Amino acid sequence: MKKGFGFVIKILPAKEIYLKGDNHAVLLLHSFTSHTRDMKKVATELNKTGYTCYAPLYSGHGQTPEQLLQYNVNDWWQDVMKAYQFLKDEGFQKITVIGLSIGGIFALRLAQLKKIEHVIVLSVPIDRDPERLKKRIIDYANNYKKIEEKSALQISHELEVFNQMPLDSLIKFQEFIRFTIQNLEKITIPSAIFYGIRDDKLYSISAYTIYKNVNSSEKLIKGFKQSKHLMTLGKDQIEIINEILDFIN
Repeated sequence: MKKGFGFVIKILPAKEIYLKGDNHAVLLLHSFTSHTRDMKKVATELNKTGYTCYAPLYSGHGQTPEQLLQYNVNDWWQDVMKAYQFLKDEGFQKITVIGLSIGGIFALRLAQLKKIEHVIVLSVPIDRDPERLKKRIIDYANNYKKIEEKSALQISHELEVFNQMPLDSLIKFQEFIRFTIQNLEKITIPSAIFYGIRDDKLYSISAYTIYKNVNSSEKLIKGFKQSKHLMTLGKDQIEIINEILDFIN
């Protein structure tokens, strides 16, 4: 379909991933403005070795960008809590949690509150400026609409609602991140912290801050030479999956 005829490409919405395996479940949490594709390869490979893998989709994610504006960090945190409870209701006594970027913040918070076997986080920020979070949403919306093959004029018009969005919900997002980081000492389970060496310097600083402050007697920190921010989709993907398997085995 050509945009010159007034049509746009329709992008299929993302879905959660649930791959059944043995009695040890792995909860996989994707990044902000992304969706479960972040964790698809990890889930598939872990499931091949026997693990049950569940990657929930946060509210408003994996759909049109406008859907994202209807939700905030409290909704996404509730999605994570529901996902954990889902696995408990399915009968899993052993649950490991893996989180990428903001998914890593949710993973750390879950490890502070619930019975978890291991927590593994990748590309986790210890802080996030609300203005940068807003820019992330605008960039996401812009890229999404380009993929739809909308005209530059139409994209400019549709981005207005994103440019005008207030920062209130994103300030709450920042507060959630800060609160989680302030309570790292409550984490005593085996913890692995990974970061991409080619990512923004913030994330290596964050990784070492998390490593230093968790109270785990068994903890691991590692940087991956070829990785940028979305580590689970990058060139170190297989090495990262093998590190995850080694850690939880």
